Amino acid sequence: MTRSSTTRAGAPRVAPGRAGHRAALLAAKLAPPELAHATVQRPRLLGQLSRAVQRSPVTLLSGQAGSGKTVLAASWRKAQRDARPTAWLTLDDYDDDPAAFWGYVIQALSGEGVPFPDLPQLVPGEPPPGWLVPELAAWVAALPRPVVLVLDNADHLTDRSLTAGLDLLVRNAGGRLRLVLCGRTDPLLPLHRYRLAGTLAEIRCEELGFTPEEARELFAAMGVPVPLDVARALCAETQGWAVGLRLAAAPLKRGVPPDRLVTSLAHDDGSVAQYLFAEVFEGQPAHVRRFLLQTSVTADLVPDLVDRLADRPNGRRILAALAHANAFVEESPGDAAGFRINPLFREMLQAQLAYENPAELAALHRECATWYAEQGRAPEAVGHAIAAEDWGLVTRLLIDDLLVVRLLAHGSDPALRGLRSLPASLGGPEVAVIRTAVALAEGRRPDPVQLAAVATARGSASPPALRLSATLTHLASGAERDPAAALAEADAAADLVAEIPEDDRRERRDCAAVLAGVRAAARLRSDAPVEHLVVELRSAATAAHAAAARQLRCRLVAQLALVEAVTGHLARAVQLAEEAEGLAAEEVRDDARKDPASATAMAWVHLRRYALLEGREWLTRARDRDLAARAASPGVVPLLAVLQSQLFRLRHEFDAAEQVLAPHLESARLPGWVAEQVVGETVRLAAARGRPDDALAAARVAGDAPWGERLRTTAALLGGAPAPLLLADAEQSLLPAVAVESAVLRACQLAEQGSSTAAVQQLTAALVLARPELMRWPFVDAPAPARRLLRTHPRLQGPAAWLSPSAGPRPGPGMGPASQEPAELVQELSERELEVLGHLAEMLSTAEIAATMFISVNTVRTHIRSILRKLAVSRRNQAVRRARERGIL
Repeated sequence: MTRSSTTRAGAPRVAPGRAGHRAALLAAKLAPPELAHATVQRPRLLGQLSRAVQRSPVTLLSGQAGSGKTVLAASWRKAQRDARPTAWLTLDDYDDDPAAFWGYVIQALSGEGVPFPDLPQLVPGEPPPGWLVPELAAWVAALPRPVVLVLDNADHLTDRSLTAGLDLLVRNAGGRLRLVLCGRTDPLLPLHRYRLAGTLAEIRCEELGFTPEEARELFAAMGVPVPLDVARALCAETQGWAVGLRLAAAPLKRGVPPDRLVTSLAHDDGSVAQYLFAEVFEGQPAHVRRFLLQTSVTADLVPDLVDRLADRPNGRRILAALAHANAFVEESPGDAAGFRINPLFREMLQAQLAYENPAELAALHRECATWYAEQGRAPEAVGHAIAAEDWGLVTRLLIDDLLVVRLLAHGSDPALRGLRSLPASLGGPEVAVIRTAVALAEGRRPDPVQLAAVATARGSASPPALRLSATLTHLASGAERDPAAALAEADAAADLVAEIPEDDRRERRDCAAVLAGVRAAARLRSDAPVEHLVVELRSAATAAHAAAARQLRCRLVAQLALVEAVTGHLARAVQLAEEAEGLAAEEVRDDARKDPASATAMAWVHLRRYALLEGREWLTRARDRDLAARAASPGVVPLLAVLQSQLFRLRHEFDAAEQVLAPHLESARLPGWVAEQVVGETVRLAAARGRPDDALAAARVAGDAPWGERLRTTAALLGGAPAPLLLADAEQSLLPAVAVESAVLRACQLAEQGSSTAAVQQLTAALVLARPELMRWPFVDAPAPARRLLRTHPRLQGPAAWLSPSAGPRPGPGMGPASQEPAELVQELSERELEVLGHLAEMLSTAEIAATMFISVNTVRTHIRSILRKLAVSRRNQAVRRARERGIL
């Protein structure tokens, strides 16, 4: 008998039988379908299928429509066609007849060399003789090597006599038959027995799904190459569904942006929805179609909610049956009682329901909103209330459940994205608070009229929930510019937060995070010592982390990075800025939408290390980022102007430098930590232009500020005027930038007084302090006496060698000073002592350290005494300084 592959395509074969009653066999069913254009070979699955066939008599390929079952089997058959005989049979509803089925099986196997002499006549509608299957099993068992039979669409076999005969064939073929079954549902074979016997291999939806790398290869083969991140996003949207990925190629070819396609593939051009409607939805019974439409409004198909939506008991049985049938329903991970509908299928169902009965769609969403509210899941309840356009319920949930605070802490929650669609006709203080919070969450400026209504809602006449929401929204808006008033208002809000029940932990954490962020922002706008700013920002970032408020934490960490950079903790600033950049990258892809504070911190660090190219690059990135974010982040805009002025001054472009600085000198009062940098750069710029009197006048602006004496000394040295000797570390500062600058200034004064040896000692100390942070700028930008000593004095040649960026490997925090004196031995600190030492460096008191580490005050004091003994010092600030010199911190 000839092979089926040599038969003319479409020509029917005739099974043996009586004249006029013979079963016609279609040759096209005995060969796999032609592979689609640009079929991608997936070695991962081909190898898995080869191993399954080699090991197990029965292999099941089970997956939803369009998951690639047939393509995989056909590709595998083609790849190993010469390795083993492989017969193919594509089944349909007409083959659920013993005569037709066994006629095709015999024809398929005979085409692969299985001999069948003197077979009986097979008449459609009549059962075959009882000895047919045993005879067939005997002939297969006599083969010299196994033969593979692929049954595509095996789930079409519903006749129990057929599946019983197929089971008999498998069990009695002596291991010479390898059966590969492809189907959307499991065939009616005793699979449970096969599993117990270890004779069944299974490849299901999870394995059939495309990986991002495979999807990228598929798109390239179809002529629309995409980056890996786009392929990964499309894989996530389609859950690796083969047909979904193929259908995505068409809109990509038409130029549809990948990001738009990712967000709504099912609605792009209708091809996905049409496929799902025809292949999955229409094939279901009427009551199942109705059930699917009703339950598609929610992603959580838990039994109680499903029964309420469908208005019938035991909806779980229908879901379980659909999941078993691979009908784009699956069990929900982590919830044994729940299910979920494939997102693309769910989109199609919702669109169909909206088309057929929009009023019912709104009613179902309202039912979901009520159920979620009863379960204490307010964000989901709001999302469904918005979909139902039940604005009264939306307002009550947002205010009474403090979801407005959630917006302030977390940004635009996915469940609350529809809040921008609040009708313009809605009014009242609650709506004003919501509109303002939504604007803040989206990075927009609030409407002044709405903001005024929010300020009014803070009054004692408002209900407690509204008053707290309004107060926090008003504070977060930055409408209160006076730091003292903002801090007082935050204290009043804290009293309201204290009234929240202890059980409402999420609300308390969100409120605490927002309040901590408000306090930190107020401190940044004040003249508080920079050490206090660091403590406040660290505390706020910790509160944001406890509340899982990623957006708020990103902003706080970025601001902390900027403050650390300004204080001279450059390595720490880089670490924090990179953390902020990483957090921002998880939230937004567009660099222009990221927080400018982290980019400003990186620019500051690189310029202080005299890495000018990197500094300019980060400066450009910071300036290109969102203007509103730059204006809202305290210190960013004036500090960017300082950096730009310093770069202009290096190139002697003094007019340009003055132009970028002028607006900040003429503007409203700057915070102390920012004013120090702006005024300091103004002094240096005036001196560089040969205007010593202007430099001295600018320095006098500092008044009695702690940094005023250093600035006046700088102006005098740059202008050639006498100045009293700057006291040795008069501020007792632990800030590297201040300590290094003070030592350089004292060295200049001593050099001008003729005390060369003392000046060299001061410069050596400054170099030792600056080296762990690679802080080159204070020496590059130092007054002339210091720069002259660094160039000419022999005792400084070694210690100052690292100042050249090209002078070999860069030293880091773990490298000691470049001194000829041997490093003093320090006894190793324990992990607990290192943690205490870190808190000492952050200027925390003993009580604060005890609270932070959850230990007693006496234990902290014991650790401090041990630290002082091991570092051979007598005071805390000396211990921190010694630790920095030795690279411990």
